[in-house]
Amino acid sequence: MDVINTKGDWRELTSDELLVLKRCLIRHAGQPMKEEEPLQLTTGVLSGAETKLALHGLRARGWMEAVTKSWGERILYIPTQRLPDLYDMLLGQSTMNVVHTDYPVAVHEAITGLEAELLHALSRIAVQGVPLTAKGTIHKRSLQKLNELTPFHPEDLVGLGLQYAHSDLYPVQTAIMMDLLLSLGLLVKEAVSFRIQEAELAAWIQLSAWQMRKHIFNTLMERYGKAEASMQHFRYMLCAASRYAGAEGWMPVKSLLQWMLQVGLISQERLNGAGSQTSAPMEFSAGPKSSEAFEDEIKGWLKALTAFGMGDWGLNALGELCFRWNISPLDMLRQYKDEKEAGNQERGTFYIQPDFEILVPPEVAYDVRWRLECCCERVTGDRMAVYRITRESVTEAIELGMEAQAIFALLDKYSRTGVPDHVRVALEQWAGDVGRTAFATVTLLRCGTHEDADTVARHPGLEGLLERIGERDFIIPGHSTAKIRKTLAAIGLSPRREPEGVDEPIHRYPLVDETDHTSSGSPDSEIRPNEITVNNDTAGSIFSQEGRAGLVYTGRTLHFYEREHTPPDPLDYFPESSAVPSSWTKEWRSYHVSTARQLIEQAIRWQTAVGLRIGGEEVKWIPESVIPGEPWSVMGWYASGEDAKAPIRETLQPGEWSGMRLLVPFTL
Repeated sequence: MDVINTKGDWRELTSDELLVLKRCLIRHAGQPMKEEEPLQLTTGVLSGAETKLALHGLRARGWMEAVTKSWGERILYIPTQRLPDLYDMLLGQSTMNVVHTDYPVAVHEAITGLEAELLHALSRIAVQGVPLTAKGTIHKRSLQKLNELTPFHPEDLVGLGLQYAHSDLYPVQTAIMMDLLLSLGLLVKEAVSFRIQEAELAAWIQLSAWQMRKHIFNTLMERYGKAEASMQHFRYMLCAASRYAGAEGWMPVKSLLQWMLQVGLISQERLNGAGSQTSAPMEFSAGPKSSEAFEDEIKGWLKALTAFGMGDWGLNALGELCFRWNISPLDMLRQYKDEKEAGNQERGTFYIQPDFEILVPPEVAYDVRWRLECCCERVTGDRMAVYRITRESVTEAIELGMEAQAIFALLDKYSRTGVPDHVRVALEQWAGDVGRTAFATVTLLRCGTHEDADTVARHPGLEGLLERIGERDFIIPGHSTAKIRKTLAAIGLSPRREPEGVDEPIHRYPLVDETDHTSSGSPDSEIRPNEITVNNDTAGSIFSQEGRAGLVYTGRTLHFYEREHTPPDPLDYFPESSAVPSSWTKEWRSYHVSTARQLIEQAIRWQTAVGLRIGGEEVKWIPESVIPGEPWSVMGWYASGEDAKAPIRETLQPGEWSGMRLLVPFTL
């Protein structure tokens, strides 16, 4: 049976499936686990066969997935898109009180307009390029320009503890900006430079700011969040607990950690920090920096959320670390949510001022902003962005491929109050001045001597193909190069293969024409984002960071392995079932001690439980091993409830039960 990635609720799972899923979640979050680990997590509660069948059901419903390494080892994991629902489940089973705090006395506010800042960085990369050295690093001059473009501050990102390529050369804020653009697929690294991917950029600028932030947030959560269970728990619980924040939205981190400790998402040892001897809850304050690594990781994560514009962090009157969201994190995380906020994106209009400035409100679509980036200078990029039209910006736009008529069409179509007359006159003059002269790309043929040049000039086979411009030099059109080369070789003047000198790369601004975009062109037309972003099977993966090569080393390797789409056949869990007497699985019986041993040994091979009648009651026994002797005995566990403490191995002898049968959780 193929894996079915359903949208089903966790309440549709069987009790065994839910038990296995919950224990895997608490121990591993969404991190990979070896195939045998769920068996260990359910020891004494479920038999191995019950656990395997539960895993089969979870995989069939898309609650767990598997990859296979080249040598056949199977790795299981809970897909990240399922995590929000599972943490919501934990909150429902162990209710969290309203988490609130006094208004913090010191607040570090989130940045605004990250989406616009990234768009601006892309526009400058399109113009300036990002060339690489022979060693594959960004040229120093280009790196300096990128440092000026990044919207991040280093002090907000160092706490993530990221490792990345060329960390001795690249500042962390620049490395993360470039990694983010690479992870979203908007940039790609080639042999000599980074290049904008136009197809991905075309889809990106059709998104609303909400949709862009959704992709950025998911990349932040799993690419820059530490690949370790307790921190992944914290990241997702911080999202899930947003529903329990007070009126001001502030949540004290200490209260959240105490709840996580209560439900088992974090251990007391992890909470106290490695090597700590105290059992007191961790305190956050503005005092000297704690030596505890977990506290530093949490602080680093909250600062990163603020750096990405997702929320604010601060300290309340008690000196405790607090956080509040300025997005709806659960809506951002839920893969199948109806994105009503983004479904009807307004096209928006801007305002052209008499001083040549353009005021761009937040509702102006990003494909419009992209073309403004081409033909204007950006003054500010806050919530109300400001651009300015200048002679230099118009000249650059035309030189980089934007037609003058496209500039006028853009301003006419999206200006709420029209283009002021004096602005239009200036634009027409500036545009008219561009292109009255032009550089032409031709090939220069240079002869070694004056005599050789005369020979070339007199040859009848070259007549009309050359233009002599000096004693030894000729201009030749590019389309005639091959013919001229052949003729020169025939008269003993064969030229070198490579021309002298190397031309600078030619940059052109992508996606500047109206026809380059999928929008209708009307200021009031609607974008249909579901056609390009939300569908998980198609364009939703366009901006997925999983598996893309960036600069940051994430420690995540699942994408390197082959995904296993079909779970094992449940019949494989019970080999040679036809050789086992059907009465062993269907009837309660009292057996001779030798037959009873065979039944127990069969249960061990199948990793299934045995029903035993002891003292007039029927109990579920999970055998582990048979101990030889006279009489022989069996070591194992009485099956306990889900919430029971750690099971204790016990030993039984055949005389301690009066009847038995194999408890196979499957009709053979």
